Amino acid sequence: MSTVIQVRPQQFVKTAALEQIMQRALRYLRSGYSVHLEGPTGIGKTTLAMHLADCRKRQMLLVVGGHDLTISNQPDSWLRLACCEGWTLIYDEFNRSRPEINTVLQSALEERMLVLTNESGSDYVPVHPEFRVIFTSNSEEYCGTYGTQNALFDRLITIRLPEPNVLAQQKLLMELVGISHESATLVVGIVQQFFRQVLPEGQSSLRPQLMIAQVCQREGIGFSAEDADFRQVCRDILLSRASQSATDANEVLWELFNRIAKPIPIVETISPRLSLERIRQ
Repeated sequence: MSTVIQVRPQQFVKTAALEQIMQRALRYLRSGYSVHLEGPTGIGKTTLAMHLADCRKRQMLLVVGGHDLTISNQPDSWLRLACCEGWTLIYDEFNRSRPEINTVLQSALEERMLVLTNESGSDYVPVHPEFRVIFTSNSEEYCGTYGTQNALFDRLITIRLPEPNVLAQQKLLMELVGISHESATLVVGIVQQFFRQVLPEGQSSLRPQLMIAQVCQREGIGFSAEDADFRQVCRDILLSRASQSATDANEVLWELFNRIAKPIPIVETISPRLSLERIRQ
């Protein structure tokens, strides 16, 4: 349920929007506050959280929220260690944990005192002044989540992560996967146009683009709407995510492929002088 990790900064791709969000988040962390990164699935909340933790140059602990997450009163429990040692706790999808688990964090963040209770009573643990929490959550996803207490939100600074624009998505594919600008443009265009037709009000995510780009790059598949293997990779990754039937979604994707692969007619450019001579003839 918990893992001590070391982030490799080169895996993080900065865009203009992310750079601005990073500066805001680091400002709050330096000021003693914990931050909450909120946004749809697959837009890079966890990656950004890990990069922010790495910028603090302190040990970090990644914990993924869930119904079975527990807090032990033992000296080596994950929360006790993080609080005592001044680690940066990355609490991913924290609203998937039961409310009583998150309640324990309230006193740790506000009064800087961790209160752990068991059968023998309560244990009061002083919190290191450098202890911070970077929370992440998807406010638009309700299945498997719990309502978060206002008292906890009152102790956080929430930053809403916007969906990356087209140029940012292309940059992510180019730098993370190592593909050309033309290939990145093709993948982003196909995914966006497909979901615009089959899932107009659905959740946005960068994962389909990354999956298509990574598979094709590693397997040497050509980034072309005319390539049969490229089409198959797109089908396998995209069709299951559509709200329509597989048959209807497949038809939409095939029409999209054919429209992109259709050759552009060459229009002969004739100079005005040549045109005049032809008319005279």
